[in-house]
Amino acid sequence: MQKLNCKVTFNLPGFIGDAEQKSAWRTPPFKALLQNWWRVAVAAEHQYQHKQIRESEGRLFGHAWLKDNKGESWAMRSRFKIRLERSTPGQLSTWNMDDIKIKHAEVKFPVGAHLYLGYGPLEYKKGSKKPVLKKGRAIKDNETNHLSLIFPTSGQQQIQNTLQLAHWFGALGGRSRNGWGSVAFAHDSLQSYQTLLNGEAELSRFSRSLTDCLQLEWPHAIGTDNKGVLIWKTEAKISWMAVMRDLAEIKIGFRTALSVTKPFDERHILAMPITHHNPKGMNNERVSNQLRFKVIQHNKQFYGLVFHLPCKFPSDLDKKMIHPNARNLLDNQLGIWQKVHLYLDQNGKLKRTGSK
Repeated sequence: MQKLNCKVTFNLPGFIGDAEQKSAWRTPPFKALLQNWWRVAVAAEHQYQHKQIRESEGRLFGHAWLKDNKGESWAMRSRFKIRLERSTPGQLSTWNMDDIKIKHAEVKFPVGAHLYLGYGPLEYKKGSKKPVLKKGRAIKDNETNHLSLIFPTSGQQQIQNTLQLAHWFGALGGRSRNGWGSVAFAHDSLQSYQTLLNGEAELSRFSRSLTDCLQLEWPHAIGTDNKGVLIWKTEAKISWMAVMRDLAEIKIGFRTALSVTKPFDERHILAMPITHHNPKGMNNERVSNQLRFKVIQHNKQFYGLVFHLPCKFPSDLDKKMIHPNARNLLDNQLGIWQKVHLYLDQNGKLKRTGSK
């Protein structure tokens, strides 16, 4: 067994709740984060075969569902151990950050960037110019802790790659796909953010063409197209608040760039549910947005990352696509995502990480 100790820092607030929904440092979210990026780290060596990856995952992280040669289920405990130096409540109890108002083409009044990206953990309080914490506490930006990982020696390179991907792209807790809970891992073996920002990161083992990614229904690689890896960066900012404003405007932009006038339209491929625009019979269905945000801090400056982990629209929802135009949209997922990528390429707030 190998042991790896690293420092963990939140680049901006994180909404992590315990069993009582009270914010605290807890190991389960970190294990889930690393487990998710482990799948990306090992997908290529398993030829993107879901069953092979799941079996390998179960043998490392524990399972109660694998079957032997006789078809009988068996279980084993996790061989991947994780421990935080301290388990304490988050230090952020009051949301004092000014929420800069931004325009939304489909809303009559300006919306707050923090509230737009953090609605759920954050909520509106009548008469207040700032949102409030729904559960009263969160992890504060720049809060730190130390994380210990114990794992089999045979999986050392896999865990190393996993931690690297989590350092570059990882966020955890509520609204983490919008950048909240972005974390940094510090260890001598990890490449810095600068490598990623300069477009010098070696991502070939963890990336795949957009066309191939859209053949599978689970996020297994960072997408690529004829311009390179599908990762964009914002300009450097002096605060994470300024970055979140840009990311909020970018998200509003690429969402409203897709049509949503028909019962089932382009924007439904992006994510569901959509307020006031859910297809009939699909009010409870959820499709997570594949475009994710990360906020990083480097040399006392902050950057926002937008990256795409493409995957096919869930086939189990196909039966509910009763609208005449649904099949055409499902068959044109590639074209819809290319439309989104074109918007990001042409957005003045962003630049591809591989571009000079």
